[in-house]
Amino acid sequence: MNLANKITMFRIFLLPIFVLSCYCDQSGISSLLIFLLGSFSDFLDGYVARKYNMITDFGKFIDPIADKILVLSAFIMLIDRGFVEPWVVIVVLFRELLISGFRMLAAKKNISIAADIFGKLKTTTQFFSVIFFFLTIILINRNMYIIGKVLLYVSVALTILSMINYLYKNREVFNGTMQ
Repeated sequence: MNLANKITMFRIFLLPIFVLSCYCDQSGISSLLIFLLGSFSDFLDGYVARKYNMITDFGKFIDPIADKILVLSAFIMLIDRGFVEPWVVIVVLFRELLISGFRMLAAKKNISIAADIFGKLKTTTQFFSVIFFFLTIILINRNMYIIGKVLLYVSVALTILSMINYLYKNREVFNGTMQ
């Protein structure tokens, strides 16, 4: 396993620690720090993979899954605090399951589906919405909440847009599937 994939696996290892911190730390400080570390590892593993030519099929598969689990875990934890509505989690989960299934279908046909700009923007706005919600908890600041909420709804729009874009842009994956 190369360094980039180890960084991704580290992010997965952080997930139960993050969830536990959300339950145990009412101040939100440790949760924010762990989430920031996980978010930074998302940037770092991609950077390392590209810079040192460590891009692997395993990394292409597991990295987006690690991102989704981190974001969905944060969103679920934030439902309890009233920051995220359950329907947001349902929309994000639906998109992620659909695209993951789509990627598996593509892989069976030896087609690799890379992340695109809409998917990257979606993930970035999701990460930042979570960060602003934790800053709201820590600083008890209404402005942080408003920024987090705007970013959350932008991320939902990007979630839907990126799903449509992935399916349309890679529609050749469906060729012969329905026969």
